[in-house]
Order: sequence, then structure tokens, then C-alpha cells
Amino acid sequence: MNMELYEEEKNEKKSKLPMIIGICIVILIIMVIAIIYGIIYLKSTVITININGVRNNEIENILYIDESKEETEIYIPIRKIASFFGYEDYRGDYKNKSEDSSKCYVKNEYETAMFTLDSDTLIKTRGDSDYEYVEIDEEVFEKDGELYTTVDGIEKAYNVEISCDWDKRKIDIYTMDYLIQYYALKLNIEDYSEEFTDKKAIFENMMIIKSNKQYGVVEATTGQSILENKYEQISYLPATSDFLVKSGGKYGVVSNDGTIKVRIAYDQIKIMDNQNGLYLVKQNNLYGVVDTSGKVIINPEYKQIGVDTTKFAQNGLENQYVLFDELIPIKDSNDLWGFFSTEGEKITDFVYTGLGCTTAKANNSYPAIVIPSYKVVVVEKDKYFNLMMSNGHELINSFVLDSVYLITNTATGENTFYMTYNGQTKNIEEELSAQGVE
Repeated sequence: MNMELYEEEKNEKKSKLPMIIGICIVILIIMVIAIIYGIIYLKSTVITININGVRNNEIENILYIDESKEETEIYIPIRKIASFFGYEDYRGDYKNKSEDSSKCYVKNEYETAMFTLDSDTLIKTRGDSDYEYVEIDEEVFEKDGELYTTVDGIEKAYNVEISCDWDKRKIDIYTMDYLIQYYALKLNIEDYSEEFTDKKAIFENMMIIKSNKQYGVVEATTGQSILENKYEQISYLPATSDFLVKSGGKYGVVSNDGTIKVRIAYDQIKIMDNQNGLYLVKQNNLYGVVDTSGKVIINPEYKQIGVDTTKFAQNGLENQYVLFDELIPIKDSNDLWGFFSTEGEKITDFVYTGLGCTTAKANNSYPAIVIPSYKVVVVEKDKYFNLMMSNGHELINSFVLDSVYLITNTATGENTFYMTYNGQTKNIEEELSAQGVE
């Protein structure tokens, strides 16, 4: 009897063994599937970031990714990414140094780019008189004490190309120098422009090349000629995506489709205002203004256009040629100043002996030429001063001011403007406000 029970138990265990093995296999399959899905999920949450083809996932830690919208948006802290591209980064304004957290700027040895909170305009400069206003696709915003911008803002500030494939969770970043070298090697181009500004043409799929001491422009991806190799010099104009060309010792502007926009007839041409699309031109040592379509706005017959910003560095002028984005200061052959609009309309006669005041002797003061909050220009006649609005209207009946100057608050970086006359000193903005000036 005991033997029979033993045999029964033995047979029962044998019959259950396949089921147990089957359950174990099912559990194992489920575990394998779970592990595979876990790996897939982890891979789907990891972002692969490459700079010039080299993996660099440190950048992932600083990104702000907003997946709440219909399309995933990537935002990048402006200052934290600077070191990855060889830039230095700073808080505040690039001209009037301060600790203003609503602004920041980044720079390398060639160029400075400044961002401002709630602004969709990026200011770039390559020198005291070379300013470019660049529109970006969204306003700069603040998060956790950092200023953020979009991929578009980063591309334009740092001169990089960024490709995002969010389905593959992949971001590829290419620097300007890498792209130039890549396409030069691909097309077997041995000599191309090394100028920093000229290299920016690569972002429009173009390269300035040199052959037999002549310059031309080719399409970077195909090598097809855009401008033939026949010019003495070619420079790229990033603000308009056109080319400044030199032929026969004279300069002109040619578009990227080969159309002559400004005839090759000037001794000098430079962008003076990319927002209004204006070029400063020089002919026979006299200056004029031409727009980007080639139309002459102001004939080249004047001794000087624009003011010397180095004399008024603390005043925060960003464009020496156009004040308040609408007023062009011009000096005639008699050394008298007048004003034109950006459309070429004459605003005032040539009656002023100077612009701005550099003679103030107040403690800790700086020379002043404009009061930005009221769009007022400081004008001079025979060592006395007046305040002129951007429409040419003078705010004081006669030239009675002894001096006009500004004092900067060292804590905030804000400027306060003063005027002196008859032994009195008055705050200009308070006076204008009291008089109802808008």
C-alpha cells in the first residue's frame, strides 16, 4: 500500500514538471520582454547629442524640453552652452557693464552677441561701429535665474547649425568652421576665405573661394558657381545675405543669385542699418546712403555721416549712423550738421556746429548726445546747447544751455541726464515730463 502511494506521488510530480517548466519559461519570456521594453524606454528617454559628429551628452543636462505643446520645443540656457562652442559669457550689457540679470552676452575673438529678456531681437557687433540686429523666432525668457532662447537663437548667436530629430531623440550640432572644412574637403577646394564674417555664407549653402588671385562664390553642397571667379575681392554681408564685391578698384553689392543690387561704382560700401536696409557709400571722399535695392536715398555729397560713438560711450549708442532707428546725422562741407530721415527726407537744415556735449565739468559725469527715453538729441550752436526731438523740433526757444551730461548709477547702470543754465542744474527727464513732452 505504501509502495502504491509512493508511485502515485512520483507520477503526480512527473505530470506537474512540464507545467512548472512551462510556467518558468513564460515568466522568463515576460521578464525578457520587460527588459527589452525597459531598454527601449530608456533609449527613448535618452537624448543623443553630437557636436561635429562627436558624442557630447553633457549638453542634455542643461536643456529645457517642453513636451506640453503640439510639437516638442527645446530651449537652451544662453550662457551655460557658451563654453561648448569656445565662447565667453557674461551677465549684463556688453557696452555699459553691469550685473543686470535681464541681459547677457557671449563673445569670441571676432564677435559679440547680446540677448535681452522678453526681446526677440539679438544684437551682434564686430566693433564699435558695426552693429547687426537679428530677429529670432521667440522672445528670450527667464527660468531658474537663467536666460533661455530657442534653437534658432543659439544658431544665430553662436554661428552653428543645429539639426533635431525628436523621433530618434537625436540632436546634431555643427560649428561654422567644421562645415566650411567639411564642404571644402568634399569639393576639393584648396583656397577659401578665412574671414570670420565671410564664413557665415556657409549657412546659406555658399562659400567664397579664391583661384588665381580672383574671387568667386560657389554652392557648398554641389560646387556650382554662383558668382564667377572674376572679382578682386568678395565679402559676405550676413545682414542681407548679399556680397560686397570689388572690381576695377570700385565696390558694389551683388545678390546671391548674381543680380547687381548696388552698382560697382563706389570707393567704399558698408551696412549702416540692417533694420532699415541701408548702406553707407563713399565716392570721391564724400558720403551718401543707398538702400539694399540700390536706390540712392542720400546723394554722396557730404563730409560725414554718423557721429563718433567713442566720445559718448556711456550714452549707450548702438548705431552711430541712425539715431532712434529713424534719424541720420549728416555733416556738410561747411562743417555744419543737419538731419535726414531713413527715407531720405530732410528733417533740418545744416545749422548746428556740433552734436552732443563733451564739455560738462560735473563730478562723475559723462558726455551726452541723446536722451533715449524721449528720443531727444543734444545739438550745439557756438558752444551753447539745445534739445531737439526726432522730428526736428527744438524744445527750448534758444540755445541757452551751458552743458548737458549724464551720471550713471553704479548699482543699477541706469543713466540720469542733466542740463545746466544760468547757474542752475535740472534733471532733463523730469523737466520734459513736467512740460508734457512725450
